[in-house]
Amino acid sequence: MSDERNDGLHPRHPGRGKCAVIEIESVDNEPEIGGFIIFLPSGATKTVHWRETKPIKPTLEAAKQYTTRIVDSLLRQGAAGDADIQGTNWTSVAAAVQRVILDWNDKIVGKINAKMVRDMVDGTVITGGPRDRRGR
Repeated sequence: MSDERNDGLHPRHPGRGKCAVIEIESVDNEPEIGGFIIFLPSGATKTVHWRETKPIKPTLEAAKQYTTRIVDSLLRQGAAGDADIQGTNWTSVAAAVQRVILDWNDKIVGKINAKMVRDMVDGTVITGGPRDRRGR
């Protein structure tokens, strides 16, 4: 998780004076990498990211854990984080984070399914058929 300030944002920017959670993706379009940026009411941002090869389950528990890490990070800031802690609806943040995780899970499942189809076409998954390459 990283901390940044987004002071000087455009007045209609999602982080201006309220809380927003925005999904982020890999620059290289790697589906294994997922995450989100949370824009806090004070103008601070927190970035959370992960790298996984399988879907994250259970999604609600993972969302709660990521949200708790953000709150813990704000608590460690002392008085500087109090306004964001008090001014944020953390239940809504957890729900938004769960949505990000669910969307990321869909992408990773799509990648897994595409690989299975490629393997089947190549004959590396089909066993006992004429295209079975094992043992040759």
